[in-house]
Parts: sequence; C-alpha cells; structure tokens
Amino acid sequence: MKVGDLVLDPFGDTAILLSEPHLSEDCMPGGEYYPDATYYEATVFLTEFGCKDVWITDDLEIISENR
Repeated sequence: MKVGDLVLDPFGDTAILLSEPHLSEDCMPGGEYYPDATYYEATVFLTEFGCKDVWITDDLEIISENR
C-alpha cells in the first residue's frame, strides 16, 4: 500500500490512503496492547464523508493503485 491508493474496508467504505501504513502506537512499548498484538494503521480520506480518519490496514483491500 502506498499514498494515493484507493482502498476498501470490510464494511464497504472507500478511502484514499494519505499516509504509509505504520505500526500502531498501541503495539509499541508502553502501549495498551504491547507486546501481545501487532497491527498497522494509516491515515485515510473517506471519499463518502469528506473527512480524515485512521484505519487499521490489516483488512483493507486495494481497489486502485496510485501510479
């Protein structure tokens, strides 16, 4: 996944990736889920609602790749 990709979440919402996926702060030392969980998240722009959000990237499907 890279910035500009159009992605789809399991609920059918579409978004444009605004940041590279990165390890969630919850999974780092001192985080709520450390050391038991590892997941990545990214900032996205929700196309239907016109706002930014942070999504966990594990279950996202790439619909269209940015060139």
